[in-house]
Amino acid sequence: MNPAKERGRGMRAKAAVLAAAAAAITIAVVSAVPASAQSAGLLTMRELRAAADEAMDTNHPVEALRHLVALLAVDEESPAGTNAADPAADERRELARKADAELAAIGARLTLEPMDEWLAGGTQIAGNVRDLAKGAGLMPSARLVVNYDFGKAVVADAPIRFAFADGIGEVTGRSVSDSSGVVSAVVRSVARTDKPVVIRAVLAVTERGKTRVFREVFLDFTYLPAVRAARVMALETASGSQGPAAGARSPLVDAVSRGLSRSGVELFPADASSDPQAYQAAFLAAFGGSREAVASALAAAASGGRLPSYLVMALAEYEEPRRMVYQGKTYDIYTSNARGQLRIVRSDGSVAASRPALSARGQGGSPEAAIQAALAAIRAQTEKDLSEHSGDIARSFD
Repeated sequence: MNPAKERGRGMRAKAAVLAAAAAAITIAVVSAVPASAQSAGLLTMRELRAAADEAMDTNHPVEALRHLVALLAVDEESPAGTNAADPAADERRELARKADAELAAIGARLTLEPMDEWLAGGTQIAGNVRDLAKGAGLMPSARLVVNYDFGKAVVADAPIRFAFADGIGEVTGRSVSDSSGVVSAVVRSVARTDKPVVIRAVLAVTERGKTRVFREVFLDFTYLPAVRAARVMALETASGSQGPAAGARSPLVDAVSRGLSRSGVELFPADASSDPQAYQAAFLAAFGGSREAVASALAAAASGGRLPSYLVMALAEYEEPRRMVYQGKTYDIYTSNARGQLRIVRSDGSVAASRPALSARGQGGSPEAAIQAALAAIRAQTEKDLSEHSGDIARSFD
């Protein structure tokens, strides 16, 4: 027998015993501590799941989202590699799986809708990138709603993230919807104004350090470069009337367009045929000085990625016709007075030019004939005034 070999064998056996003992101690320590953590984590996950269910039952979807995101965060906080040794691992995995599925289901019922100033004829419009760079014009603004089988409801306290999806600039990164579900952002700077810009709003919920971005709950706000062009809007109506605009396309629009034909500005004549009442409401709001209405009116004329920089507005108001009475005798002759105003505004709502008010009287054998005669006189005066002062007006289109 070789003593050296015997000693070697003994040392190897002793080392094996020590290694096995160390491994057993390690397994015991690793399995014992995480088991407690796993148990506490499971309890927290159950509580969060119950809270999420209660939030949904009481129509608080954002609160439910927060609880579910927190549940997933708790699951991820478990020490790595211990789930297999946890007797409740299956329940944890099932809770996490259902939470993930519920997040997707709730997200599918949420919608970001543009605010009214971003709509024209039911379609979302584009903003002016030059105005955006100045901190004027349309700012990103939306309303978050949740859709139910019976209808929809606004969603308050929802965290919405704003960021440039196309273009470079600075925007307030995060906002929370108010009690009406409305959320908005402020753009502080834009790197370039000669290229389109897209700002995206998206729902993003953060809890316990975990963020869930609901990429299906988003809304894009597009801003287009402005060109040296003008949209021409006109309204012929009774003085103080709130009735519908007369005709699909007012002849006054054509008179203004002819008068501006030498101004060197591309013109986009407006048409009221699709919805005369909406057209009149939009015109009066813009004529009254609403910057949002001006921006919406210009955006409605965007074409080929181009946005007009100016809005030309002509308003003709006529008075109720009067029947002529002379020396106590009534005649079948009617008269009506009319007044005309014209204003040119920039995309930010500021006034670029304003023409002196015009007045005219029309006469005819019927009330309608008197009105049309008065309006025809206003159209002719408007066209003449614009033509005679085309140089001054052209300079206002800076």
